[in-house]
Amino acid sequence: MFLSAVLCFTGCNAFLDVSPDERMEIDNLDKVYQMITGAYQNKYGFRFTHMSSDDVTAVKGVNRTQETIEDLYKWSRNFQNQTHQDAPASYWTVTYSSIANINHALEAMDQLKILPEESAKAEVIRGEALIIRSYSHFMLVNLFAKHYDKATAPTDPGVPYVVKPEDKLVIRYKRASVEEVYQLAEKDLQEGIRLLEKHPKLFNPSKYHFTFPTIYLYASRFYTFRNRDKKDVKQAIEYANQAIQHFGGLLVMRSWSEYSKDQEGPIDITQNEVGLVQISATMVNYAFIYQLTEEIRDTELKNPFKQNDLRLKAKYLTSGNIYTPMYFFVPEKKNTLYSAYDLFPMSEALLNAAEGYAREENFDKALDMLHALGKKVYYNYNSSKVSRATIQKAYPADTEQESMIRYILFERRVQFLMKGMRWFDIKRYNLDVEHLLQDGTTIRLSEIAPNKDYQIPSYAIEAGLEPNK
Repeated sequence: MFLSAVLCFTGCNAFLDVSPDERMEIDNLDKVYQMITGAYQNKYGFRFTHMSSDDVTAVKGVNRTQETIEDLYKWSRNFQNQTHQDAPASYWTVTYSSIANINHALEAMDQLKILPEESAKAEVIRGEALIIRSYSHFMLVNLFAKHYDKATAPTDPGVPYVVKPEDKLVIRYKRASVEEVYQLAEKDLQEGIRLLEKHPKLFNPSKYHFTFPTIYLYASRFYTFRNRDKKDVKQAIEYANQAIQHFGGLLVMRSWSEYSKDQEGPIDITQNEVGLVQISATMVNYAFIYQLTEEIRDTELKNPFKQNDLRLKAKYLTSGNIYTPMYFFVPEKKNTLYSAYDLFPMSEALLNAAEGYAREENFDKALDMLHALGKKVYYNYNSSKVSRATIQKAYPADTEQESMIRYILFERRVQFLMKGMRWFDIKRYNLDVEHLLQDGTTIRLSEIAPNKDYQIPSYAIEAGLEPNK
């Protein structure tokens, strides 16, 4: 699996000459589903983007560093180690490997003789496969290309959208435009949803797979990010509300204080609020020189309405003034290099809905969602302190919409600390970031990587793909 993604971009793959797993002939739907299960990434995530965001700075009294951390923090256009677990190239490799798994599973299914009594099961398997393929390309285009802009998306280089298994010795891929990637991802997403909704009783996987609430939440994220027109905004809201409903409604969301009573905390798969749990290897929470600090917590993450934030109270023991808050992820007990976190927590649905309502200028509805979240993350939450008027005062802007979105982005920043999501908000709203270096000088994101994209892997460029500028 690891090599397949590399080889498909170096033009040296005869992947279909043998079965993807030589020990198994794919001759029934159960074996097809095993391939789809193997397509779920469970090692490399996108938490490395945390190191590129404004949630980290140079830490006093800490000198330990590592080349990949340096490259992420300095927005390098040429990573020194492209096989490191936190290198963007590793995410590219493992994600295209997942896509290859999906495409081979779909082809194998097409070649099976499906009995009439198996047709519903086959459609459910195909639906889940299409959702994974859509999500994989969606994440790739948001990491390795410019953010979607309807004015330039048709010509902005995206990523290759791969829908067929490699069946030739040499295949030359090309980058689809950002517009094309979104169109194809939307096609897979909508077809996947259609097939799964057609047979809802047959689709009930574990929370290590997509489920109905997380599929709807992914759809909400998709349209929130694209934000092409009023229709996208409406769909972002509708899918967010569908996700909330399928999670079990607002009441199933636990208070942040309850995580301390649960050994699995925010990734307890017995809890309705938990979406899709992934284990990943990362150095994000290690004691390197560039980290989240107590100063950032006490200034930039401080609630403007003097609410007592439970999310920032407890922390792991760390060096210097490094601040590593608890319950944003759960360290794997046997190896601290591995940690688990929820890729699609219910809280994102509330925040996506709030952002959509703000875009529609339905500020009261946006506030309702923010209050629902506030009751779960603040101690003795006082909703009277958080009103449309106080938000405008705390975040002065030309319009109420801009003020409301600024507060929503603040809540997103705190809610998704150290999970990597802040980077996408920086990108979506074209925010600038200044990073302090160890020698006291500073660098700016807008000057080094104004498109806020990671360079595609060197082996892909050598194989003929156009590099990012």
